[in-house]
Amino acid sequence: MSRARRAWLWAEMLLIFVGGPVVLALVPAVLRGAGLFPLLWLGGVLCLVALLRDKGFDRTKLWNLHAAYDRFGVVVLRWLILCFVGLWLYGLIAGQVVGGERFPTGLFPVPRLIPALWVIIMLFYPWVSVYPQNLIYRAFFCHRYRPILGAGWGMILLNAALFSFGHVMFGNWVVLALTFVGGVLFTRTYLRHRSLLLATLEHALYGCFCFCVGLGMFLLYRG
Repeated sequence: MSRARRAWLWAEMLLIFVGGPVVLALVPAVLRGAGLFPLLWLGGVLCLVALLRDKGFDRTKLWNLHAAYDRFGVVVLRWLILCFVGLWLYGLIAGQVVGGERFPTGLFPVPRLIPALWVIIMLFYPWVSVYPQNLIYRAFFCHRYRPILGAGWGMILLNAALFSFGHVMFGNWVVLALTFVGGVLFTRTYLRHRSLLLATLEHALYGCFCFCVGLGMFLLYRG
């Protein structure tokens, strides 16, 4: 690959995955209400079109049902273990202020207090929010920038850092920490098993857990 091509890919990456979140953070009116979701889906659709037009992209990665079926049990087992650890840690800080952010006192506030909203989140969150995020940050990012990042830990860590930064407009450190850890898990799953479906299901599991346990407030725009 030529030096000019490498420079272009780096510039493009920074423009999209750093410049985009910065613009959203500076124009909070766009994020009020449900304004973020049309932008998220627009980005997801554009990334999907770019991938489908690229003859070098293996379209089976968009689903790869065999890998999803074969490895889903492992993903769920890891999720259960990490959720147990997360509940234990959450119990230590519930009701306290950590780094300027107050954590809710009770566990599972949404399913306990607003069950109808909880059902809606569980049904629609995976496809309205999670799927387009993975089109952008897993399928598109990993294919587009593999020539300059490879497919190892350099790719995974930079992707996780940019995925975390993509939530900077939410204005709290909790979402940045959660999405960095999540980015490592989801991108590693996608690269290792070549299945966007599996990465999306894994992302949905952790996101739904956050909304159930009481961390969902950190994953929403509060401006």
